[in-house]
Amino acid sequence: MNILELLNGVIRKPAATLNLIAREKPVGWALAIFAVSALLGLISTDYSVFEQYLISPAPIMVIQITFSLAGLFICAGFLHLLSRIFKGTGEFWSLFSALGFAQFPGFLAPIAELIKNMGGVAGAVLGGFISVASGIWVLVLYVIALRESRGITTGASILTYLIAVLIIVAVVLIGAVFIACKLAVFL
Repeated sequence: MNILELLNGVIRKPAATLNLIAREKPVGWALAIFAVSALLGLISTDYSVFEQYLISPAPIMVIQITFSLAGLFICAGFLHLLSRIFKGTGEFWSLFSALGFAQFPGFLAPIAELIKNMGGVAGAVLGGFISVASGIWVLVLYVIALRESRGITTGASILTYLIAVLIIVAVVLIGAVFIACKLAVFL
């Protein structure tokens, strides 16, 4: 399948298409789709706060895209390991590719932002709806991507994400307490 057929499949037949992506592992296309989605999300970001420091938004956007791609690698690796709790099988690159393609509805972010900014109250409501709907759509695709690439059930896929979120929250809280204790010593 070519890239347009894969993107159409992610929209129309996500389970079958993400299963195919997991088997074929089009890593380059997954990286490209994820990066473009991140870029489109950044285009609608207000960088005016940096104008007072005479900083161009371009290098900031490059840094944000780089960190987003690094986050995809880390997230895929973390989910790859956690899914083993539920007897998940499959390769890292299968999950990585599926997650990259699952980000495709993120392309709607600048459209939603444009509608919000130009449509008055009705535009704000419609744009907000599009933003929330595309966000939910991406989350659902992430669950399907994990399920299809690792050969686990939908429930196991959701539980894997919940465990990941709980671990991340615990690490952040422990880190915040540790930093607060260190700062308290200095004050």
